[in-house]
Amino acid sequence: MARDIPIGNGRFLLNHDEHYQLRDIYFPYVGKENHTGGHICRFGIWVDGRIDWTTENWRLKLGYLPETLVTDVEGVNEALTLSFRSNDCVDHREDIFFRKMAIRNGLNREREIRLFFHQDFHILESATGDTAYYDPDEKAIIHYKSNRFFLLSGMHNDSYGIDQYATGVKEFRGFEGTWKDAEDGLLGGNAIAQGSIDSTLSFTVRIPALQEETVYFWMAAGKAYAEVSLLNKLVIGNGPEFFM
Repeated sequence: MARDIPIGNGRFLLNHDEHYQLRDIYFPYVGKENHTGGHICRFGIWVDGRIDWTTENWRLKLGYLPETLVTDVEGVNEALTLSFRSNDCVDHREDIFFRKMAIRNGLNREREIRLFFHQDFHILESATGDTAYYDPDEKAIIHYKSNRFFLLSGMHNDSYGIDQYATGVKEFRGFEGTWKDAEDGLLGGNAIAQGSIDSTLSFTVRIPALQEETVYFWMAAGKAYAEVSLLNKLVIGNGPEFFM
C-alpha cells in the first residue's frame, strides 16, 4: 500500500496512509526496524454518543505546509458536524513526533468531544513480548521491548497528560484490540498488558458553539526509559509549540 505524508528527521520516520492513520514507525534507522510492521494505528473522534474513525464519513485532504516537512491535514465530517485542521512533524534534533489538532464544533451548542489515538506496535518487528503500561509519573502510555521505548502523551487547555487510557491483548484468541473499547466513548483503564498488545488513549475537550479547541499529541522514541522520560520533560518544560 502507498504511504502518504511521511515525516522524519533521519532517525525517526513515520508514514501515514490515505485515511490519516499511522502505518509505519521507523526508529532508529530509516527503512529498518518498522515498529508497527505496517499495522494500522487508528484515529477517531467521539461526540454525541458515536465515534467515527477516519475511515468512516471523514472527507480528508492530506498535504504539507509550504516549503516544510510539517503536514497540513484537513478533515470534514458532515454527519458529526465537525471539522479539524492538523499539523504533524518530527523535531529535527530530538526524536519526538508531534500532532497539533484544532477541532471545530459546527453546531450552535456546546459539545463534549473525545479524541482517540490507537497504537498497534510490533516493536522490533514482532508482536511477541511487547509491554504497554500507563505511567502516572509521566502521565503517559509507554510501549517497550528490549532497548526500544515509545512514550505517548499530550496536552489541551494547558493541562498535560491523557484523560483516558487502556492497554490490552490483540491478535490472540480473537481479540481485536483496545480500539474496540473506544467505540462507546469510554476506555476501561487497564494499566498494563504484556505479549501481543496494543493501547488506546484519549483527550476530552468541551468546545463552545461554533468554536474550536486545540489538542496536542506527541510520541517520544528512545533506547531506554530515561531517554523518553527526558524527552517528555523537555516537551512539558518548553511546550509543544516551541518544537513545532
